[in-house]
Amino acid sequence: MSQPPNDVGIDDVAVHFPRLYLSTTGQFAAARGLEPAKLVRGIGVEQMAVPDRHEDAATMAANALLELMQRNRLGPGDIGRIYIGTESSVDEAKAMGTYVIGMLERIYGRGSFSECSTVELKSACIAASYALENVSLWAGNKEGNIGVVIATDIARYSLNSPGEYTQGAGAVALLVKRQPRMISLDQEAGFFTRDENDFFRPLGMKTAVVNGKHSNQCYLDAVEGAFASYCRSARGGPICPPHGSAVTDAFDHILMHIPYPRMVEYAAASLFCQEWQGLDRWNSVEAQIGPLPRPGDFPGPAEYQEASSQYQRRFARTPEFIRAFSAKVEPSTLLSRRIGNIYTGSLYLGLASLAESGHLLAGQRCAFLSYGSGCSAMVFSGRVSRQIGDVPLRGLLKRLQERSELSLTDYELLHEGARSESAIPPSGEFALLGEDEQGYRHYDWAK
Repeated sequence: MSQPPNDVGIDDVAVHFPRLYLSTTGQFAAARGLEPAKLVRGIGVEQMAVPDRHEDAATMAANALLELMQRNRLGPGDIGRIYIGTESSVDEAKAMGTYVIGMLERIYGRGSFSECSTVELKSACIAASYALENVSLWAGNKEGNIGVVIATDIARYSLNSPGEYTQGAGAVALLVKRQPRMISLDQEAGFFTRDENDFFRPLGMKTAVVNGKHSNQCYLDAVEGAFASYCRSARGGPICPPHGSAVTDAFDHILMHIPYPRMVEYAAASLFCQEWQGLDRWNSVEAQIGPLPRPGDFPGPAEYQEASSQYQRRFARTPEFIRAFSAKVEPSTLLSRRIGNIYTGSLYLGLASLAESGHLLAGQRCAFLSYGSGCSAMVFSGRVSRQIGDVPLRGLLKRLQERSELSLTDYELLHEGARSESAIPPSGEFALLGEDEQGYRHYDWAK
């Protein structure tokens, strides 16, 4: 299980989320006429992280980066690249990373990051994965190359809209280098892309346009397509399942983009349905719920799609699926249930969930299924490093307990930008001071 000298991957992870949250089961559920049980069990969201008046995607990115540097005793001269994936950009032209570097230089000194390159990538929720691919290739080119990928977003939907209860906010910073202590990435990857209107945010709009059912189906189609592409690339390489086994059997953990935890269950059901056909276990599944629907048995694609969705819901109640899902997928949803959707960072919040709960063990294999609306998907894989025990925990569960719960009124004021002061004055963090007459944003370190 020794690592080759050019082994590249994720060495450490830092997570930042706001100190405010809104419970979905209290005033919010009552005011929106929603059943709390539907939100907790049916959607999987218990709490949503809410950014304060002084917070935006750039401050969260800077706070996550500072924690990552301090955890690993890194200085500005150690980091050659800071690539940011986000769909919560704070400027239409200026890269968010320059704002982030400016904030960090409040700590480390002006000009201390002058030799670090930075770029901002946008591709909905998959952007950070493309950033990770790029920085990993660069880190592997030369000994000593160390880069950081930051996924940072605020998921915001209109008040009283169907997507409101899937909001969230946070940033995840990934340390990328050779000889990583967490995840050694494989060379193979699978991709899927097509033009869709499932989720988008037109210029000038603060909230996204979501075509709900269509968006869910695009997620499933893209992940299935990218996984099939990955299988074609990885078979005979890092993944060699024996006869009678599925490619998913080779993974101890299957991490997925988490718009809300229940969507991960739908995606896993779709994936396992695709993977298990023709295997012995599928005979047992068919004995319980019947054969898969076939397109020719229905008058049109809409009817076939509805029948397929209902079939996958029945499949998700079989013992075979429940065992596989509980072991391989569900543990990665731990943090998302209490933070909500953080767009580009949701997949990597799943990685932090596994690390924080002690589920990552040396030698285990992980599959990463990344999705971005619009739409694009990437599937890649890696192995848990033998040095995983050297990575200290982050105290994330304790930090979640220490947050302050917002009233519905204060949440709505913050959501609409109608609150003039922060609910919790900033302290020990980077903070947005405001914008000048040109619209330029100014930040500082709040002691």
